[in-house]
Amino acid sequence: MSDTHLEIERTYDLPEGGDLPDLIGAGGILRTEHQEPFELDATYWDTERYDLVASHVTVRRRTGGPDAGWHIKRAASDTVRHEEHFPLTDDADTVPDEVLAALFTERRGRELRPVVRITTTRTVTRLLDEDGDQIAELADDQVVAQRLDDDAPETPRTWREVEVETVGDVDTQVAHELFSALDGRFAAVGAAPAAVSSKLARGLAGAPAPRLQTADKPDRGTAARALTKRLRKLRATLLAQEALLRSGGQADLRETAAAALGIAAVIGSYRPAFPETDAVDRAADAAEGLAAVTARAALAEYLVDGLPRASTPAQDALVDVMTRERILAATRERRAVAVRDVVAFLQGEPFLELLDVLDDAAERPAPTAWALRPPKQVAQDVSAIEKPRVRELVRDALGEDDDSSAVLDREAAAREATEHAWRAATRARMAMDVLGDDAFPHALWKRIGDAADVLTERVRSLHALDVLRVHSGIAEHGGEGTFGYGVLAGDRVRLAEESYDEAVHALNRV
Repeated sequence: MSDTHLEIERTYDLPEGGDLPDLIGAGGILRTEHQEPFELDATYWDTERYDLVASHVTVRRRTGGPDAGWHIKRAASDTVRHEEHFPLTDDADTVPDEVLAALFTERRGRELRPVVRITTTRTVTRLLDEDGDQIAELADDQVVAQRLDDDAPETPRTWREVEVETVGDVDTQVAHELFSALDGRFAAVGAAPAAVSSKLARGLAGAPAPRLQTADKPDRGTAARALTKRLRKLRATLLAQEALLRSGGQADLRETAAAALGIAAVIGSYRPAFPETDAVDRAADAAEGLAAVTARAALAEYLVDGLPRASTPAQDALVDVMTRERILAATRERRAVAVRDVVAFLQGEPFLELLDVLDDAAERPAPTAWALRPPKQVAQDVSAIEKPRVRELVRDALGEDDDSSAVLDREAAAREATEHAWRAATRARMAMDVLGDDAFPHALWKRIGDAADVLTERVRSLHALDVLRVHSGIAEHGGEGTFGYGVLAGDRVRLAEESYDEAVHALNRV
């Protein structure tokens, strides 16, 4: 069992032997209470490649003090962290399974090992307001850090630092106003906000950890610069939604799908920008797979919102309550299945390999000569591939039905072909968005976008018709009325036919 809270703190470097500043009057502090020093002993864990630190995550087993146990900290900024606590275990040499599970993505499925042992002599001062309520806690720390890798120096690193952490549910803006008031007081005694606020980062100084290194950004004015910037943003969005999905939280399925499609667009459409390695090839395939499974989840999310009601008030009034409730239950179940499929994909090796490639591309870019060209030159190559690919897939989706196959088989084939075309057009538009219509011809950018919009409506209608057909049959078999299903189906048939005509027009313009 774990508990999670928000930790808002600022760390100051204080000279050895220096006195703490007088904080009375700063940020509403009117009283202080000093406590007796105590000892903390923490062992920090990471993978052999230091994947956790690279992801701005720390995990430690700490004894001593009021919060002994296993701790996971995820940094949101230099001062804000999300901290998760797990009970202290007797076995100091084994990370508990629930801690490993909570770190699955950040550790990339790899095992953990001890990397640093940090012992701290801490003296706490409670900072109180005029009513005697605690505003924050000041911890004056004497720190000793010993690396545990084979190349570790024999002499530990030592330093002194002061942490000021807010208490209770303090708004981040209020907390930063407090820190701003304290900065001046600390500056007066020769202290300043720490350049490195993490004890672990200081303790790891000099460790042979390529994953902790970053590379310079590609030069301005190159396609590589835009690709790196976009991948960083997409990776952050994907990881935020992935954490919600894995924990059972309320993820935004459409945002997840958009991030996955965007990543597939960058790696797939701009494949020559990345090293010619099997790892990148596998990552491109994984990105396509993730885009497909998250796109279906986004479709399922749309059906929950859009299918139980008709597009006009007059038609909607003809749908009875039982039909609407049955459809809502069916679409929610479809969404639940789709979400389980997404979570299963996120737990697989291909997803972890994709994250490794994204990390390298975002933090340690090694762009090829092809990507270091001006965006317009790169856009010409991308257009030459994406334009015929989209045309072919849209043509397949809008082609004549094969009368030799059964009706249900034709419907399933039409949905699958339309999904492929929809993802291709959407992915192509996202690929063009990376460099913008300054690089791509505006007319082509708009036409691909129009095709993507039309296919979005068409694929939604085809999936809606599938749900209505299945559950109308169930209702009929159970002796229930099917009129409401027919009203909604007729509405969707009309939308599908309209989108078909628009798709044909869009195809002819691509």
